[in-house]
Amino acid sequence: MLLILFTMAFVIGPALFLVLVAFDGRRWPLALVASVLVVLSLALRNEASLSLGVAPAPVFLSILLIWLAWILVMVLVARALYAAQPTPTMRRWSRAICAMGTTVPWFGFATAQMMAE
Repeated sequence: MLLILFTMAFVIGPALFLVLVAFDGRRWPLALVASVLVVLSLALRNEASLSLGVAPAPVFLSILLIWLAWILVMVLVARALYAAQPTPTMRRWSRAICAMGTTVPWFGFATAQMMAE
C-alpha cells in the first residue's frame, strides 16, 4: 500500500499535472471540477465513521478525490502564475514548482503514519 501511494504521489501526480497544465483553457471548469471532487469526498467521509469497523474503500476513495482536487488546484495556481507574468521563464518555473507541489500530500501522509506508529 505504501509503495502504491508513493508511486501515486511522486509519479502519477506530477505526470497528471503536466498533462492538465498543457491544455490552455478557461479556469472555471477546473475550479468547478475541483469543488465537486471536494464535495464528493466530504460526502464519502460523512458515510465513513471513525469507529473501528470502518470500511477502507470509502476512506481511500475520499482521500483519492481530495488528492485529485489538489492537483487541479495546482494547475490553477500554475495558470495564475503564468497569467501574472506571461514569459517562457515563468511558464517553466510555475510548471516545475507546481509539479513539485503535487507531492505535498505525501508528506502529510508520511507524517501521519510516523505519528501513528
